Amino acid sequence: MKKLSAKTLFSILVLGLSANLKAQTTSYSDVVGYSTITAAANGGSGVRYSLVSANLLNSSAWTGTINGSLQGAANSFTAGAFNAGSVFAKYYVEIVDGPAAGSQADIVSNTSDTLTVSGQASFQTAVGTGSSVKIRKHRTLVDLFGGASGTTGDTTVLIAKGTSLSAADNVILKEGGVDKSYYYSSNAIRPGWRDSSGNVSADRPIYPNQGLIIARKSNSAANIVVTGEVKQGVTFIDLPLGYNLITLPIPADSTLPSFFGGSSGTTGAADVKIVKGSSLSSADNILVAQSDGSYRTFYYSSNAIRPGWRDSAGTLSSTVSIPGSAAIFIKKLANGSISTTTSL
Repeated sequence: MKKLSAKTLFSILVLGLSANLKAQTTSYSDVVGYSTITAAANGGSGVRYSLVSANLLNSSAWTGTINGSLQGAANSFTAGAFNAGSVFAKYYVEIVDGPAAGSQADIVSNTSDTLTVSGQASFQTAVGTGSSVKIRKHRTLVDLFGGASGTTGDTTVLIAKGTSLSAADNVILKEGGVDKSYYYSSNAIRPGWRDSSGNVSADRPIYPNQGLIIARKSNSAANIVVTGEVKQGVTFIDLPLGYNLITLPIPADSTLPSFFGGSSGTTGAADVKIVKGSSLSSADNILVAQSDGSYRTFYYSSNAIRPGWRDSAGTLSSTVSIPGSAAIFIKKLANGSISTTTSL
């Protein structure tokens, strides 16, 4: 097991990705490191929104082979080890190989040889006989931002606490296409992590490839160090109609064609992973936040006069960098998904 600085980690990631394009290997070893995400200062007044990515994972709690009915050999698991909490799932299972590689499901409960997951029937069909899977513990609000004690004075909380949602920094997650806000309450009556309705939310999962928005109300930046395992293998990201806030699978900068395809720049580029169009309005859009708080919008143009990756002004954008520590919006014209493979 390796422990790497952020700089070293990013270098290895880039080299590993390049090597993968040549070697096409499917053999993976764990790489552990850290990255830092920043909630920008508000500039002295109001709220500053930062789109950030926590794209390092908790290490595997269990790795092995399972069959299509979500069963392993006798005593494969510790009974009850992965049972969901009273509000949120604690663990999830991911398919590592086969046609459904990268698919994930929350674990509801388990016996010594069986998993019960959300979306049981469809996930069982996807698993197939003899599939390799990994079980990981979800990353939560507490994992990222501190506050495990749930007390008003917890000094481990990395963003500003407050007696109400409006007084505290907020963490905003998209849930079913709707923004939902969370904050750390210093209210003595209901302290700790809460949602906008006041419900306890310390164990709210941050799903893999789910972007976060931090609404910062202080005139100082908040730096959050994320430690964990680098995602390898296939990553599958579901993209329903509308706006989706996602992250890259690993904390290394990318370009539009290196992640979404379309390096040829031709009108017909078949490898583009989102919907192409002859104009911005007829294609899926990718929105990348800029340092001034605005967004730059991109799409893949199938217009014969100016094909390839373009921004909303029509500027060729194939070399634009997408920060590995940032979250990005994808505006989908219809339900869809993308998948990509990372190997170090």
